[in-house]
Amino acid sequence: MTRIIMIGSRKGGPGKTTTTVNLGYELSKQGKRVLILDFDSQGDTTKYYKPNETEFYLGDVLLDRKFDIFNAIYPAEIRGTEQENLFIIPARRGDVMTKLDMDLFSIPRREERLKFHLEKVKGQFDFILIDTSPGTSVLGVNAVMAASEFLFPTEFKEHSFDGVETLLEHIQEVMFIEEDEINFTVVPVKVDRRERKSFEYGKAYLSERWPDNHVKTTIYARTLFGDAEQEHVPASVLNAGHEAARYYKSLAGEILND
Repeated sequence: MTRIIMIGSRKGGPGKTTTTVNLGYELSKQGKRVLILDFDSQGDTTKYYKPNETEFYLGDVLLDRKFDIFNAIYPAEIRGTEQENLFIIPARRGDVMTKLDMDLFSIPRREERLKFHLEKVKGQFDFILIDTSPGTSVLGVNAVMAASEFLFPTEFKEHSFDGVETLLEHIQEVMFIEEDEINFTVVPVKVDRRERKSFEYGKAYLSERWPDNHVKTTIYARTLFGDAEQEHVPASVLNAGHEAARYYKSLAGEILND
């Protein structure tokens, strides 16, 4: 069964794209076929995996109910090399994604169009990961409606936890369900062990608020992730032997065993 995972938060900067890029890559290296959808308004995931503009993008899928979604699925590229098990439906940079969201307002079934299209491809992939923007949008509701589970990266900071809380409330409203009916997992990211007060606050918040809904893996703040972002490659591609490169391998292992 295909697992469709929306990766999101209502606060900017908690590591959504970093998590999408690295988790998708590590899952693919475990032999899983992975499709990434870039719903981010800046198209950051696309910069990693499809840097050159493609003929089709996410908007072609959502705006045309008759569009063949397979035409918008491209093999992910890392340093010019196509990846075997990793694919992407790219976004577009500039104001294109903002305009797409506005265009969706005027068409029927605007909040479920992704869900309908993914029915055609679900059997081809083990995982479908959806990287989302922090704000409220029709695109975001499409991601919620299509997802079977949710992954929430969060820093050990109050505003970042607030972003998770707000998104959980949004999902409940959109899907007409309660929090305990949502299949979600919280992932601690960009955690600095040297900031003792913040570190203890974050651990306590997770264990008290979501004792059964957070991973064991912690993505610690390391310069490797910033370096990998500049190079537009997953962390383990830039330096496979680095300790930080193993964080997302560990997370992928937890996801696979969930």
